[in-house]
Amino acid sequence: MKSNEQQLVDTFLELIRIDSESFHEKDIQEFLAARLQKLGCRVYVDNAGKKYETNAQGNVIGFLPGTAKSKPFVLSSHMDTVMPGRQIKPVVKKVRITSDGTTILGADDKAGIAIILEVLRALQQQNKPYPPVEVVFTLTEENGMQGAKNLEYKKLKGREGLILDNEDFSELLVKGPAVNTIEVWVKGIVSHAGVCPEKGISALEVAAYALSQMKLGRIDKETVANFGIVQGGQATNIVMGEVYLKGEARSLNNAKLAKQTAHMKACFEKAVKHFTKKIDGKIRKPEVKFVSVQRYPAVNVPKNHPMVKAVLAAAKKQGVTVRPAASGGGCDANVLSGFGFTLPNLGVGGRGCHTTAESLELKEFFKAFQIVLETVLSYRK
Repeated sequence: MKSNEQQLVDTFLELIRIDSESFHEKDIQEFLAARLQKLGCRVYVDNAGKKYETNAQGNVIGFLPGTAKSKPFVLSSHMDTVMPGRQIKPVVKKVRITSDGTTILGADDKAGIAIILEVLRALQQQNKPYPPVEVVFTLTEENGMQGAKNLEYKKLKGREGLILDNEDFSELLVKGPAVNTIEVWVKGIVSHAGVCPEKGISALEVAAYALSQMKLGRIDKETVANFGIVQGGQATNIVMGEVYLKGEARSLNNAKLAKQTAHMKACFEKAVKHFTKKIDGKIRKPEVKFVSVQRYPAVNVPKNHPMVKAVLAAAKKQGVTVRPAASGGGCDANVLSGFGFTLPNLGVGGRGCHTTAESLELKEFFKAFQIVLETVLSYRK
């Protein structure tokens, strides 16, 4: 194993031995702030952690001066892991690293962090000019991207770079969906289901009718929608008075997302009309409250963007093929794109993230490091 490869492995193992499940990132935050200082960075920790319940102060931002005139290159990964992520015991094999099977490994996203730290070290150890680098290590990405949403992004001068939070390094994620969280409260009219059911309006039936009229699942190649939570009811002999539904719509296309969300709302409005009726001589109708909130915006980096071209060229130089791709999920890149950042998401060699079978494929891990290093070295703007 080459010296820089061994250093990468050592750094990764050091990181995963620091417990940092979501909302418990204090130790990793303090470690990374200190490590960045040792690597010659000016370090700033913002107050994102005070905006929600976590034991950490905030996101860690590092500023490494460059030796070439350029705007800064931004590198970002998140500090938290999913559960079970405490007392990780790594098993180092010839071609990969795994946990002992009782926990996750934490390659998501400490492999990304390790690459960033070692890129900073490598930049200063070689004799080639390099641009300034701004590092962002975020809190609580795995639970709503809380760190990115509360990042003091105005502290950063750079607006282009890479996020390292994907598994397969052969994919450079340049598209990711915008997501609307949808909550619906349906209020019917309660009556005794055994004595006078005709005097009631079932909130459940109203919701069921709306859903039966609705396009859900795969809408088109860019758009999906789903309801995953339904709550309501008191007893089997009561016509249900209220029901709550929670779901989402997501699309790579903002116009399609707006159209799908409007369609879902219209289906509930249609259901209200369908179940309006006379009860004891009076016109009665169910009530619906429909609330849609954008969880995060879309990522859409053009395939011909200079950053994309630079990554593909760096990969080719390493003898590997990286292709631009789209993701159905979200990451910090979505949130940061809303703040004006262009940050394609490069894979780091992970497999099986969020499971106890998670692994880090070393060959891909090392190649990802080289691709990032080459991309940073080539950046000038």
